[in-house]
Amino acid sequence: MKKNNSDSSELEQITREKKKVQFYLSMLLGMATSCGVMIPTDPIYTILMELSEQEASLTKKAKDQSEHPE
Repeated sequence: MKKNNSDSSELEQITREKKKVQFYLSMLLGMATSCGVMIPTDPIYTILMELSEQEASLTKKAKDQSEHPE
């Protein structure tokens, strides 16, 4: 049961981090637009994709564990 709890905690942390990155990306893009400058966003999108993959993996793992308890 501890494993499931740590996975849940890790999933919550990844979700929080993903929301933070999305918030700052939106703020950065808004500031860039209002100032008329180009900001390279590829690294930010890469981080978002990595977080999304981790989130999906943990969600799938939690779903599999709930369907097939050991």
